Amino acid sequence: MTASRLAVLTGGTGFVGSHLAEALLESGYRVRALVRRPSDPGWLTHRNVEVVPGDVRDAASLLPFVEGADLVVHAAGKTAAKSLAGYRACNAAGTRHLLDAIVAVAPGAHFILISSQAAAGPSPDGALVKPDDRGRPVSSYGWSKLEGEDELRASPRLAFTILRPSAIYGPRETALRNLFVATARGFTPVLAGGTPRVQLVYVVDVARAVVAAAARGGRRETFFVAHPEVLDYRLVARVLSQLRTPPARLIPVPALAIRAAGLVMSLLSALAKAPPVFNSEKAEELLQPAWLCDVSATQAALGSPLATPFAEGARKTWDWYREAGWLGKR
Repeated sequence: MTASRLAVLTGGTGFVGSHLAEALLESGYRVRALVRRPSDPGWLTHRNVEVVPGDVRDAASLLPFVEGADLVVHAAGKTAAKSLAGYRACNAAGTRHLLDAIVAVAPGAHFILISSQAAAGPSPDGALVKPDDRGRPVSSYGWSKLEGEDELRASPRLAFTILRPSAIYGPRETALRNLFVATARGFTPVLAGGTPRVQLVYVVDVARAVVAAAARGGRRETFFVAHPEVLDYRLVARVLSQLRTPPARLIPVPALAIRAAGLVMSLLSALAKAPPVFNSEKAEELLQPAWLCDVSATQAALGSPLATPFAEGARKTWDWYREAGWLGKR
């Protein structure tokens, strides 16, 4: 019997990475996950995953991690930091460390980088940004993710696929959970005017895209990963509000209030040990007029994995939150 192929995964204990681990297992891979604290494997608990200690910021820990790998899926990333240097240490330098380890002990592996739409930047004129357009990030996070991509592109002999998800939602997600909690309590915040346009992506569709990219093989390609439907903030809020009975009230939040909250959180972060999840840069990202991307090549090359419209995905997410007790009392 032929041994199953080995996929090694960073970020597997988190929201997105845990869904990737499940999808890779279901598709027949053996999965090895890099975990900073093996005693706390997070969402990988009770799953048939080999857990090894390490950190992408620690180059020496990556050699035993990637040895023997057929596929490397790099989903680890820092989404909150106090400075560009903090983002770079994980999102750019961490990618470089992983590349060096692959070249040293697993040169034939296919590298799949889970980047971000933030690396491409918003749509300056409301047109769909294409995968080959040069990135124009508007945040330190976005710049660090673009630099991580550039590390890959500078490796001439490596087979890779770069996937750029838009905002990801779904079961286990914590950042957008507060919108669902607010809705459960009877009100759904929405940007006053609600006109910025976005594309979202359900986490299971991201996992499908990774499995499809793995089957396609590394061709030094970049794909956006987002559902093709274009939503504005008011439509997103309306869909969320209708998840409960009776529907939640839409509560307009002025852009000025969002910028003020971002500024306050940025100032307070100087006194805190942990970086804020929300700050001035996050506020400006949120207030961009459009985050739109072209996923036609993704759908054609990867077998149309982006199949879950927001209304369906939001309902599945709501049901999971409610069953997990994350929505509180209704």
